[in-house]
Amino acid sequence: MKVDYMAQSQSVTYPHVFELKKLTRDSDEHWETIEPQIQQFWHKAPKELQHRNYEHEGCIITVDINWQPLAARLRRDYVLLQPLRENTAPVKDWLAKVYRPLRIRADVTVSGTNKFCSYEWYPTFFLDTFVHEVFLIANLSVPGSADFYGAAIARPQQRHSTEVRLSAFAFDVGWAEALDGNWPSLQALPRELVCKWFKALNIGYKQRAETGIERALYVLLHMARDDARIDSATWLFHGLEALVSTKVGENISGLVRRIGAILELDVSAQKRLNKRLRELYDWRSSFVHGGYAVPHPAASEAMDRRLDDHLMELHELRKFGASLLIATLQALIRKQIVELRFDEQLVTTTIDT
Repeated sequence: MKVDYMAQSQSVTYPHVFELKKLTRDSDEHWETIEPQIQQFWHKAPKELQHRNYEHEGCIITVDINWQPLAARLRRDYVLLQPLRENTAPVKDWLAKVYRPLRIRADVTVSGTNKFCSYEWYPTFFLDTFVHEVFLIANLSVPGSADFYGAAIARPQQRHSTEVRLSAFAFDVGWAEALDGNWPSLQALPRELVCKWFKALNIGYKQRAETGIERALYVLLHMARDDARIDSATWLFHGLEALVSTKVGENISGLVRRIGAILELDVSAQKRLNKRLRELYDWRSSFVHGGYAVPHPAASEAMDRRLDDHLMELHELRKFGASLLIATLQALIRKQIVELRFDEQLVTTTIDT
C-alpha cells in the first residue's frame, strides 16, 4: 500500500513496537555465569545498539530504540527464577511472569524524500535491518544474549506485523559447551571491540553479501531462522568456505589449514578439526548429491526409534559446525581483522650444481 506520508513534511517520525515473546534461554546450563553477563550487556547497551543512521537514495533514516525495558526485565526474571534454580523456595505464578511478552518502543525518522519513502513498509524495513544488526553484535559479544525468535515489529493501527525469527540457540549452547571445556571455544568479548569491528565492515542495509565475512554473517542469520534441518550442514560449509576463501567443494584439508591459521591450532587440534569437518561434510554431500535418508516431516522418534541416532548425530555435528563458525568470527574480532586474503606459496628444492 502506498500512502502520501511525506507530502507535508521532509522529516517524519514513525513509532513502532518491537515485541519480544521469548526472553528465557533454552536451557539453564551455567546460568550463574552466563545470565549475569547477559544482564550486564543490556544494562549498559552500547549506543551503537540504541541509535543508527542509514542513508538511502536521498533520505536519512534514523532508528532509535531504548533497551532498558529489556535490561530491567532480565534482572527481574533472574531474581524471580533464582529460588527455583537453587531449590530454596517456591515462587508463585513464576511461569506466567517469565513468559509474558515484552513490548519495546522504537522510533524511525525519515528525513528527505525518494521514490520509496511514501510506502508503509519503508521505515519498518530499516528497523528490521537494525534488529538483525543488534542480533549479530549482541550475540558475538555475549553469546545467547539476544534471542529474537518469535519477535515481531508492528506499527500502531497497522493490521500486519513483521515477524522476526532469529534464534540465539547456536550461540547460547556453544558458549555453555565451551564452559564445559569443549571445543570450539566461544566466549564473551568486549562490546566495544565487537561494535568497532562491525562498524568497520560497513554492511548497512546491503541485501547481498559481497565479502567472505559478510557471507558468513548472513549464513548465521539464515541458520538462526531455522537451524534444525539437514540443509544447515550446507549453510555451515558455505559460511566456512566463504570466510576463509576456499572454493566450494574444495578438499577439506585446505579448509582445515586456513581455519587452523586463524584459530592458531596446533597439529593435534587440526587433526581433530579435520575429522569433525569430514563427518559434517559427509552429511552435506548426502543431502546435496543424494543418498540422504530423508525423514518424515512429522519426525516422530516415538514411532520410529531409528530416528533417535539420526537426529542426535546431526544435532551434535550442527552444534559443532555453528560453534566453529562463530569461534572463527570471534577470533577475527579479537584481532580486528575485517578482510582476509590467503596467499599460496611455492616451496621448491633444487639439485646442487
